[in-house]
Amino acid sequence: MSDVPRLLVLDDEAELRALLQRYLTQQGFEVRTVADAVQLDRLLARETFDALVLDLMLPGESGLAVCQRLRAKGETLPILMLTARGEAVDRIVGLEMGADDYLPKPFEPRELSTRLRALLRRQSLAQQRASVTGAGTVCFGPYELDLQQCQLTRSGVRQDLTSGELALLRVLVSHPGRTLGR
Repeated sequence: MSDVPRLLVLDDEAELRALLQRYLTQQGFEVRTVADAVQLDRLLARETFDALVLDLMLPGESGLAVCQRLRAKGETLPILMLTARGEAVDRIVGLEMGADDYLPKPFEPRELSTRLRALLRRQSLAQQRASVTGAGTVCFGPYELDLQQCQLTRSGVRQDLTSGELALLRVLVSHPGRTLGR
């Protein structure tokens, strides 16, 4: 994720798109907007985004169908549904279809930006954890920790560690950005 989180907003109401773009830009996000699923697909094919704000009631393909389709093809982009349909059953269905969060309209703009930051934070932590467990090698600065071989290298030169140092390093890289107790 870059320094400035990139958001994509899909809503058929032009006024709301403009309002969201203006407000979220002021909150430190880079925001692109689209009016329908066809425009969404075109933009996703060309650019990457950190999160998607998705309306449910859209002309053509519904927001639920868009969400389900994106998840079916393996898209992990965090999705926040922002919709006038705020009943419990609507929220449940939205989350079951693959949304990461759900905010009914009318909404408090600060709550929207806060929820988006929380989504991005969770996504970032999930990616960090995946990089630790996925490849078996964790890179930080000039160091590489091979978790399978239990070896630490700095700029390609092996660093000798005691078993205690290695165990501590393994715990620390498995919990990046978190304060840990003894």
